[in-house]
Formats: sequence, structure tokens, C-alpha cells
Amino acid sequence: MFFFTKKEFLADHLEGLIDIHNHILPGIDDGSKDVEMSLQMIQLYKELGFKGCIATPHTMEDYYGNDIRSIEQAFTDFKTKNTGFITNAASEYMMDGKFKHLIDSDQILFLKEKMLLTEFSYFQKPAYVNEIIFHMIQKNIAPILAHPERYAYIKDIEEYRDLKDRGFTLQLNLLSLSGHYGKDAFTKSTLLLKNRFYEFIATDAHKPEHLKAIKEMKITPKISEDLRPVIEHTKSIFN
Repeated sequence: MFFFTKKEFLADHLEGLIDIHNHILPGIDDGSKDVEMSLQMIQLYKELGFKGCIATPHTMEDYYGNDIRSIEQAFTDFKTKNTGFITNAASEYMMDGKFKHLIDSDQILFLKEKMLLTEFSYFQKPAYVNEIIFHMIQKNIAPILAHPERYAYIKDIEEYRDLKDRGFTLQLNLLSLSGHYGKDAFTKSTLLLKNRFYEFIATDAHKPEHLKAIKEMKITPKISEDLRPVIEHTKSIFN
């Protein structure tokens, strides 16, 4: 006899969330291409139960040319059209050669208070990551590492533990739980969930198709159980 685990829709657990990682601002990075696409994303967010989002376009050395001025201008230009759904604008900061300068010159946009969304290169871990984490902590910055499950070069759970011990909190991409980014990201995301390593969840949505995929996602009761405290913690911090 075969026993099947009944799955449930992920969307049933997202009511009241604010998305803290997405690329919804139009025409500013590799996310939404135009106002129409951004408005379509807002509608899909609402269908998923989200009550708002913080826009986080990329800031990368030699890519997109984003800085505080360009991000805030894009937010202001779109503000009259989004009916307040996008609560404010921050950024997802690549920890590249320019990152420390941005911190030292206070040219950064926080998600909330001193909480900063950061990311690593997908190709290799920053050589000076321990130094820059220490530097951020000294400046009372609370770094959040986006989608840690997607960095293929991080193999061991102890490497994640070391990042957390040094001051990072970890943010899960919801689509990682569907295999959208591949088997490795799925395996790591479930392992990190099981070990209570995540503090935050987000969509990292770049286009309507990402939100449609989340709407259709089903998860096992075990994943649902492990995900529940992360959802509640995200709600408690960003409300």
C-alpha cells in the first residue's frame, strides 16, 4: 500500500505579509520592465494575501547604475500609481568592491531601521566577507543575507552557522521550496528550514510569472510546519 502526503497551497499561509525582497519598481534593474508589469505584480501580490512590499532593486558595481537617488526617484515616480502598496524603497546590495564605500559614505537604503538586504555573487564568496560583516556590525548595521540556499559554493551547514554567528540573518526565497532554482537550492532550503536557520521569507519576484508560480505552489505539511515560525517572525518585524 502506498501512502501519499497531502500537500497544501503555500499561498494559504501568506496573508498579511509584507514582501521584503522583490524587483517590482519598473525599468530600474532586471525586474519589472514597465509600469504595466509592476501594476500586474501588485494585483498578484494582493491575490496572494500580501498587504504590501518594500521595493529592493539591485545595487551592483558596474550594473544598472543604481544609487540612492535613482532608486528614490523610481519609487517617487511610481508612487502615485501603486496606491500605497509599495510602502518604501530600499535595495538589495551586492557585496562587491564598492560595497564598503557605500556603507562608509552612508549611501545605503535600509529595509527598516538599520536592517540591510545583502547578497553574495553566485560565482564565489566575497574574499573579504568576514571583514565587511565585522565592519557592518561595528556600525550597528544588521545584515540580512538574501537567498543563502542559492549559493552553490556553500556546501556545509556549518558554513551557514558561521555566517549567522558573525551577524547575518538569513532570508529564504519562497520559490526555492518548489525546485524553481534547482535541486541543490531546494535541498538546502529544506535543510536550513529544518534547522531553524532562516529568520525571514520573501518572494524575490522579478516578474508576474514568479508570483503566479508562488500562487500555484504546494508544500508538504512538514515544510509548512517549519515555515510557520519564519512567516510569523517576518510579520512581527515588518508589519
